Amino acid sequence: QAVGRPAPTHVGASSGSLGPAWAAMGASMPAAAAAAVLAATWVGEAAGGASSSSAAPRLIGLGWPRTGTGSLCDAAEALKLGPCYHLRTLLHAGDEAWAPWEAAAASQGNRSRRAELAVLALQGHGSAADVPVAAFWEELLDAEALGMLHPNVLFVLPRRPADEWYASAEATVLAGWRQHANGDATARSSHANRMGRLVWERLLKHNRSRLWLPKERHEVMAAYERHNREVLERAPPERLLRWGPEDGWAPLCDALGMPVPDEPFPWRNGRLSSFREEFGLQEGHLGLALRCAALVLNLALPAVCFWACCCRASTGDDAAEDRETKSD
Repeated sequence: QAVGRPAPTHVGASSGSLGPAWAAMGASMPAAAAAAVLAATWVGEAAGGASSSSAAPRLIGLGWPRTGTGSLCDAAEALKLGPCYHLRTLLHAGDEAWAPWEAAAASQGNRSRRAELAVLALQGHGSAADVPVAAFWEELLDAEALGMLHPNVLFVLPRRPADEWYASAEATVLAGWRQHANGDATARSSHANRMGRLVWERLLKHNRSRLWLPKERHEVMAAYERHNREVLERAPPERLLRWGPEDGWAPLCDALGMPVPDEPFPWRNGRLSSFREEFGLQEGHLGLALRCAALVLNLALPAVCFWACCCRASTGDDAAEDRETKSD
């Protein structure tokens, strides 16, 4: 059921826990008032010629990871929509950046409050994709219905078939999360715990902390297909674009009303790159040198030990022969 536009609510979360964007909006601001502030911001920026990214994203991808979310973010930034909110944003920002998402998930009985918190989590970004954005797709569609998003916001839903998605996700994002989820809960990082609670449990629509693959492969693929189907049913058709990186610039630019750039489309073939590269965590030259040195040491150490043992044995034999010679 869609949320009606007039429904107001008061948010009772502490402004200090949600960062400067929340503090600027006011900790107890009604949803309707928040929408009015955002609308006024868009009008003021339009008059001043500034980007609207400081208010709310102009483009929001609602697809799961491994559906071209990195390419979509790179394309949005190339189109000068402003910084793109992506999982790598959280990886770089630290635990505090999870606060609005935590608050939104905790506001079980108030849909407009959850919508407001989801929008506030994206403040300062001109576009958004990947998770946790996709896990809060209902809140973001509610925000659009309440008038909290950019008046010309474009939602993007990928066209990647479930079997192709799973083949890519199993070896990347699912593998990383499964390793944490199926291990000792006390040994998991806070980021891994939040990914389980706020992303995968919401996307898969179950409250289990474990994921057994490939046994539950069909369950995961069914959840992926259900997500796409529900987004199609809920999203306003005039605000939704079905798209994949292979489509390039034309459909995106046409839907956004922007000219096609001269530069090639930034298609990331993420499966061929490492996890660090995919999420912008490239290690520096020093880190690479240390890793190479450790590899060489690991390979050379057994040979050195074997050589030392052989030398010691040979020395012992020579000493024994000398003693025998002297005794004779």
